[in-house]
Amino acid sequence: MNRVQRWRRRRRSGIAEIIGAILLVALTLIAGVILWTFKLNLPPASPSVGFIIRSGSSNPVWGDPTDCQPQGTWTYPLTAGQQNTWEREWDDQCYPPYTTGNFSLMNTSQVIIASHSPLNIPLSEIEFSFVCYNSTSTGGTTTLVEGTLASMSWFPGSSTSPATDAPDLGSCGNFNAGNYGGGAYGTLYNRLGMFIPIDTATNTTLQNGDTFLLYIHNGGWPIDFECVTNLYGCLNCPGHGGCPPGYSAGLPEADWDDYHGAPPWCFTNPGSCVIYLTYTGNPVTLLATIPVYLMAPPTGLT
Repeated sequence: MNRVQRWRRRRRSGIAEIIGAILLVALTLIAGVILWTFKLNLPPASPSVGFIIRSGSSNPVWGDPTDCQPQGTWTYPLTAGQQNTWEREWDDQCYPPYTTGNFSLMNTSQVIIASHSPLNIPLSEIEFSFVCYNSTSTGGTTTLVEGTLASMSWFPGSSTSPATDAPDLGSCGNFNAGNYGGGAYGTLYNRLGMFIPIDTATNTTLQNGDTFLLYIHNGGWPIDFECVTNLYGCLNCPGHGGCPPGYSAGLPEADWDDYHGAPPWCFTNPGSCVIYLTYTGNPVTLLATIPVYLMAPPTGLT
């Protein structure tokens, strides 16, 4: 065999090896495309939230300006000379959105976020529901308040107002907040409680330390200052302008006509009132079920 023939044979063998390598690469690419095409799309992981309950505290009833008096020392009934000063300072310190006045205190309990996953759960996708299973009347289920944590945020001590889409109070069984005025159906949610984020600057995602503060209606009534002056034209006109019949003109009264906090019977029946926290994103997830019965000791009910 001459040199030319040997060279041609080696050339044909080399070409075959190159073609084989090209085919192998092509098959690998095709297999990769097939594997990618058949990739499993796993569902997103469900979010989770851990919390602790702290009871036995008290906080100002920031949601009700009539339960506020201006800072300083006042003796009631006010003198005629004090009334204009009192009213002017009340406007500056107590009327929404101002919360720097001396608001009446009421018993409270807190739901405090201790852990959460993932770390970027939007507050706008966590729904708060206070549901009452009506054990005190003819039966049925009512919802006292329902809204996202974003819409129920409030920053006490600042001039920030509640959100424009903040929910109003609904019904909680047949509970009546007073002998004269009744409950506060249609009143802003913050007569019941409020969500206080630890990060008031951004306030967009859930953070450890975020707190829902719930007023507890088992420690007496807040003090109402509506009738100490002629703010609503009710001085010396019993029964008008929101003042209770038979009230003492010019003196603070127990807040007989406003709904503050959870009804007392929520603490006498373990299953009568329940708070639900629900993630409304994908996947929809029930984050927490909190019996209100556990949020305050069932003693000293009024």
